[in-house]
Amino acid sequence: MHKSTLETHHQPMLPVLALLLATFFWGSSFITVGSALEYTNPLTLVMLRFAAGAFFVLLMLKGCIADIPARTWKAGAACAFLIYLGYTTNAAGLMTLQSSESGFLTALYVPITPLLVWVVFGKPPAKNAVLGVLMAFAGLILLANPFTLSFSNNWGEWVTILSAFLSAVEIMVVGRVAPGTQARQLAFTQLFFTALFAAVGLGIAEAADLPLKETTFNATVMGAVLWLAIIVAFVQVLLSWAQRYVPAGRAAVIFAMESVFAAIIGWFAGESLGTAGVLGGALIVGGILCGELKLPRRKTVRKSAS
Repeated sequence: MHKSTLETHHQPMLPVLALLLATFFWGSSFITVGSALEYTNPLTLVMLRFAAGAFFVLLMLKGCIADIPARTWKAGAACAFLIYLGYTTNAAGLMTLQSSESGFLTALYVPITPLLVWVVFGKPPAKNAVLGVLMAFAGLILLANPFTLSFSNNWGEWVTILSAFLSAVEIMVVGRVAPGTQARQLAFTQLFFTALFAAVGLGIAEAADLPLKETTFNATVMGAVLWLAIIVAFVQVLLSWAQRYVPAGRAAVIFAMESVFAAIIGWFAGESLGTAGVLGGALIVGGILCGELKLPRRKTVRKSAS
């Protein structure tokens, strides 16, 4: 059977470019999320965003959810649970942390991911991949403005570290299940179950009388939900396809570009981006390029028997 050009070894950069495009859209969403959270709470925003995103992917599927295999529903539910826990723990950590501290700790998913792959699947990362991970992690630390960090060993720090670990597990799991699923079907199930888990979490939070900001359904919130839903629908389809071909460790390094795009877009919006931020962005780009390099193999010369 003739392979599609997307699946041939001669097109290795296309999935990488898809992941980079996904990180661009993720990075562009931070300002929108920030404006929406002035009128709602994280759980409600996640529920609305992912529910609307699931609807958009459902349109791509032309409403044919009956064709989705049971294994895809199971894979989507597992990934969605990790996505939801990652979002929730990260948001909980921000209750006691500054955004720079949260950014620093969340960046731990970059080195954690290849270590998890090594421990779980016994696949040690290549030397250039290790260097790429270290460069990207160093870049993320600089983007988090480490010179102003002051940690106090509170629960928010540990919860944020847990969110980084959950993100690493999610990247690894998606990379494992994506090859055996159809991209749009996997994306839909992930979005659907994430919205469902968020709805359950919101109900529990309200029943427990937790201090959640009441949602004001104004033009800002509705516009933000619409835009964020389009982004999450498009991104999840891209990720579900691209992670078939890009190993989890490499994907984690590429995902570090999310912070670079967020910083650049923030700079255009009037936020400051100092020397450390520029250097951090350069290190992340260098780390990705380093991870994509193919080191030449040493040729062994066999001596002919005399």
